Amino acid sequence: MVRAAIVALVTIILLSVFLVTRPIPSPATPNRGVRLERVQLTLYPEQDPKARWEFSAAQVDQDPNTREAKVTGLQSGERYVEDRLDMRLFAPEVVIDRVDNLRLPYARVEILKGCYTVNLGKPGEMPVTIDQREGFRAPSVYITAPSLEVQGKDFKSDFGIENPSWRDPVEKFISGGEQPPCPIEGGSS
Repeated sequence: MVRAAIVALVTIILLSVFLVTRPIPSPATPNRGVRLERVQLTLYPEQDPKARWEFSAAQVDQDPNTREAKVTGLQSGERYVEDRLDMRLFAPEVVIDRVDNLRLPYARVEILKGCYTVNLGKPGEMPVTIDQREGFRAPSVYITAPSLEVQGKDFKSDFGIENPSWRDPVEKFISGGEQPPCPIEGGSS
């Protein structure tokens, strides 16, 4: 009986020494995603089936863990609705999330209908969100058009600036005489 216990103990010790001296497998390297350079990207948002976004950028990084695409070096960003140019987007970078909404540090948007130039957010503020169902959300806004100037905080609006809301507005309406021309040039699709 003692002999069997000693054999078992020696077996356990030898097995333990064997397992401790084996090399530890290194963890698998995380999937770093895909990086594309000099990219033409078209986004068809599921939440807004009549629209499409077209981007031209220096680089796009796709993160498989978050399922987000980070577009950097944005050379052009345009939104088309039923194949007609609706707006242009200017921003240092754009993050496209898993449900096709856009997150930007700040942006300038030119809306052809209504001739609006909309400056969304500023460097150092919270990010700007472009929600495909609802429109814009930004910590601050400065809107210009031939007949008005508006600035405010906590901005929310649809894409056509038809139902905007903001806090602490400063508004300047230009009336009388001939309306100035629209500085935004239209484009063709």
